[in-house]
Amino acid sequence: MEATIVERHDGLVTVTFNRPHKKNALNATSWQELDQIIDEVTANPADRALLITGAGGNFSSGADLSGSASGAGGVTGHGPQSILYEMRTVGELINRLHRLPKPTIAAVDGVAVGVALGIALACDLIVASDRARFGAVFVKRGLALDGGSSWTLPRHIGPRRAKQMAFLGDFVPAEQALDWGLVNEVVPADELPETAAALGRRLAGGPTTAISLIKRLLDGGDTLTFEQAVEEEARAQHIAYTTRDMAEGIQSFRERREPKFTGV
Repeated sequence: MEATIVERHDGLVTVTFNRPHKKNALNATSWQELDQIIDEVTANPADRALLITGAGGNFSSGADLSGSASGAGGVTGHGPQSILYEMRTVGELINRLHRLPKPTIAAVDGVAVGVALGIALACDLIVASDRARFGAVFVKRGLALDGGSSWTLPRHIGPRRAKQMAFLGDFVPAEQALDWGLVNEVVPADELPETAAALGRRLAGGPTTAISLIKRLLDGGDTLTFEQAVEEEARAQHIAYTTRDMAEGIQSFRERREPKFTGV
C-alpha cells in the first residue's frame, strides 16, 4: 500500500495520506513522500494549488510513535539521529509547506492531532467535516509542541485558546473549531471531498502569481508597520501588473465575462 496517494487534475494536486489502518499516522515514508511532493509543486508551473487530506475517515493521527515506526532509517528516513535533528527536518518541511508560493487547503475528516495538526494549520485554508476533531495532544505524551503549532495556533485562535489546547491536550470538535476560527468551513462528512476539491479547483483556476503575492502580504503583515505594509502592497501590485493573468482580468472585466486565468 502506498503511504501517500498523489493525483493531479486541472492544476490541482491532491495528496492523500494513505495509512488508514494507522489512522494515517506519518512514518518515514510519509515524510519523504511529502517532502518530494512539496518540491514538485513548488517547481512545477502546472501545479497551481495543493489539497491535503487523509484516507479512511481520518486526516492523520500525527507521527507514528509505534515501537517499530522509526527503525534503522529514523523517524524521517534520514537514518538514526537525535530528536533535535529529526524535529528540525520535520519543522523545515512544514515551513516549506507554509511558505509554498501557491494556495493550499487541508480537508480534515476525523482526527487531526499532534504534528498533523501542524500540517493542517500550515495550509492556507481548512475545510472540516462535522465529525472532525483537532488536538494538540503533545502534553498527554509528556512532549512540547512541534509542527509549527507554537506559531500557528495562537495566530489562528489567540494565545488563551492556544494555551487551553496545548496545556490540556483536549480535542476540539469541528463546530467549536469553526467558532474559534481554527477552520474556514464545516460540512457533512459525505460532502467533504467534493467541497474541498471544488475549492481547490477554484484556487487552481485563479491568477497564480497574484495569489502568491497576496499570500506573502497576509502572512507577513503582522510583522510590518502600516507604512511598510502599503509599500509592500505597491511592490506586489507592480509585479502583478506584469502578468498575463492581470491583462486577462482587465480584458474579461471590459467584456463582461468570467476571466480565464492560466497562471502566468
